[in-house]
Amino acid sequence: MGWKVTELERKKLKERAKTLFCPFEKCRDYNKVDRNNILFITKYGKDEHMNLYQCKTCKRKFSERRGTPLFGVRLPEEKFYQVIRCLVEGNGTRPTGRIVGCTKDTVTTIIKRVGKHFDAISQVMIDKYHLEECQLDELWSFIQKKRRIWKS
Repeated sequence: MGWKVTELERKKLKERAKTLFCPFEKCRDYNKVDRNNILFITKYGKDEHMNLYQCKTCKRKFSERRGTPLFGVRLPEEKFYQVIRCLVEGNGTRPTGRIVGCTKDTVTTIIKRVGKHFDAISQVMIDKYHLEECQLDELWSFIQKKRRIWKS
């Protein structure tokens, strides 16, 4: 690929690799952080903004985005987050699409992706952490068709 890595970027990517783990369940280093088994391979995607890594143990390659709502998304990352910000502010799917410059179907797809991800995180938190008393506050975004009420 045409991407050239500077020494500073290489150092940052090496440090980033220490925080990652092999995402493949059949690997003996699956879900184990800081085993020095993750190696940066290359940048990929349009404008080469995503990182590809490889597990030295099982030799399989994986995207840094694997396991996140961004995995497989072709929308630029900034636009993805802009959609989320608009929705959190209470905008509907159509207004969000107009503001960000994407279709309402794209906005709906992002809602579903993020929703599944948060649902999985909530489930892990509930299953793995045995708390006697706790207050769990979650941000729920309800998107509905808004209508104007005209006063005559």
